[in-house]
Amino acid sequence: MSRWRRARHWWQLVRGEHAPRPVSEPWPDHVALVAALRRLPEAQRTAVVLHHLCDLSVEQIAAETGAAPGTIKARLSRDRTALAAHLRSEAPHRTEEACA
Repeated sequence: MSRWRRARHWWQLVRGEHAPRPVSEPWPDHVALVAALRRLPEAQRTAVVLHHLCDLSVEQIAAETGAAPGTIKARLSRDRTALAAHLRSEAPHRTEEACA
C-alpha cells in the first residue's frame, strides 16, 4: 500500500495539485506588534503572549511557567507598559504614511 501512496503522491505533485497557496502580506499593525514583542525579555514576552493571545489566566500561566502568580501579574504589568512605549515610538512613522 505504501508504494501506491507514494506513487499517488508523486503523481499529485507532478500534476501540481499541491501547489503552494499565495500568502497575503501581514498587516502593518501585526508587524509593529511582533517587533515590539521581540524587544521584551523572553519571560515577559511569554507571559503577555499566553495571557493576551492564548487567553490563559494568571494561574494557568503560573502553572505553565513555574512562576508564582504574583510574578506573572508583575510581568504582565511591566509588559503592558513596555509594549505601549514601543508601539508609541513606532506610531509616528505609521501616521505619517497614512497622512501622505
